[in-house]
Amino acid sequence: MKKLFFFLLPLLVLSCKGVEQYRAGIEEVSGSWDTTTKAASDFSGMVASDMTNYTKALASMNPDEATMKKLKPEQVTAWTAAQKGATDALTAYAPLQKTIGDFMKTWTEKSADVNALKEGLAKGKLDGDVAAKITELKAMIATAGENMTAWKASYATVKNGVAAALTNLQQMLASYSTPAAAATVKSTTPMKKK
Repeated sequence: MKKLFFFLLPLLVLSCKGVEQYRAGIEEVSGSWDTTTKAASDFSGMVASDMTNYTKALASMNPDEATMKKLKPEQVTAWTAAQKGATDALTAYAPLQKTIGDFMKTWTEKSADVNALKEGLAKGKLDGDVAAKITELKAMIATAGENMTAWKASYATVKNGVAAALTNLQQMLASYSTPAAAATVKSTTPMKKK
């Protein structure tokens, strides 16, 4: 029995030492992963919230029946074109949301790898090519950062386009409507900047 113990002791020491060599890399990946997950989730939520708020704002911007009856044909044409412009601007959110959603799906799947590394570190036993997995996850974190930069630029363009289209609609509605109706539209339209 003593011989078995003395035989297994070096193996135990070596296996623990093997896990420790990856500790810093795993902890770095884990921390960066959590930070990036929160940032990407928050951004995705902000984009979805804006789309919902702008959709509600667009739905609330309609002249009442009496006002519509008073409009000249060219005003009706201009109103219809402005509504289409706002709707078209709003649809630009969809590709951005899909891109973010597709990335987040892949990100969530890779979270299992991060969790496996953390659990393996805690248990003192790591399986597979740990160095390659850490390198892969670090590359994905870097890609997420690059994606966030690109998404934010796209988001700013889309949001500015929608805001401009809705402002145009709001101004047209105010010029067509009675003062009371225009005031109602202004108070129900979420046009605040984030």
